[in-house]
Amino acid sequence: VYKIRPMRQKINFKKYRRNNMSDIRCINFGYVVPEDKADEVQSVFNKHSAWMDDFYCESVNGQEHLISSYFTRAPEFINPVDPSEGVTGNVIFTLNERFTSMESIQRHAENAQKNDYFPQFGEILGTYGAAISMGGEIYHSIR
Repeated sequence: VYKIRPMRQKINFKKYRRNNMSDIRCINFGYVVPEDKADEVQSVFNKHSAWMDDFYCESVNGQEHLISSYFTRAPEFINPVDPSEGVTGNVIFTLNERFTSMESIQRHAENAQKNDYFPQFGEILGTYGAAISMGGEIYHSIR
């Protein structure tokens, strides 16, 4: 069982709507992980989220770079439109981060790599990464 930690800061999304939406860039990673490895993988993602909480806090103007971030965990269903068919034995994780610019993504990547957990993070990406998007543009958004 994992806990979603509350955000430490409130983000003024209206500020970013005034910006050109094409300036905003995203990191979106999707992973398919065997159930017996899921807690181990999540522990590394928890380290990354803890680092992000500190790195992007309001006291260091983190909102100038990171607009929002959320990580998800769900069972992989055999048939997603009919969960009654059961699960595959895999867990799907997504990491979703929305930044004010491509420069902010570059800053994020450079600084994240300095963390002691980062070699594990890279190994997980290489082993279980199913969808990897760096610098994606938002072409539709509600709120």
